[in-house]
Amino acid sequence: MAVSAIWVTNQPEQVNTSVFQKTTVPKKFRGTWYRYWGNGKVKPFKITRTEINLDGCADGKGGVYKYTKRAFNAEGSLDYFSSHLLIKTKGNRMWICVPHDQTSAAYVTNNRKTLYVGVDTWVDTYYKSKSAAKRNHKADRNMSRRDKLSKLVWGN
Repeated sequence: MAVSAIWVTNQPEQVNTSVFQKTTVPKKFRGTWYRYWGNGKVKPFKITRTEINLDGCADGKGGVYKYTKRAFNAEGSLDYFSSHLLIKTKGNRMWICVPHDQTSAAYVTNNRKTLYVGVDTWVDTYYKSKSAAKRNHKADRNMSRRDKLSKLVWGN
């Protein structure tokens, strides 16, 4: 009896994998994006077909899955979920989240040269070229512009 009680309590949490449906990131969001990092430095971030690596919202370690309420609310360990990015796209907007965690939003411009990413209340701007990231970083800090970008990214 004691052996079976220990065996039951030491079992890892089981996650129903059927709630997670693999998907791919739309082409308009993919590529290498650059963000101004300060002191004249620009840092690259990549979005591939199956991974998202953006500052503050995803680190590229997990697979990309379709966002559903069942997937977002799935039962399981937080370590397991850190490798699952849930995405939902509509037009030029993409919502990105980890199950049971905050949601980020990304908006790509029609010419696909600028990507705005909202994490919490802040919007980060990424560019397709290093020179654009260096050239435009001062405008990106403007607070009135940030408010407009926040509405654009989140769709409010």
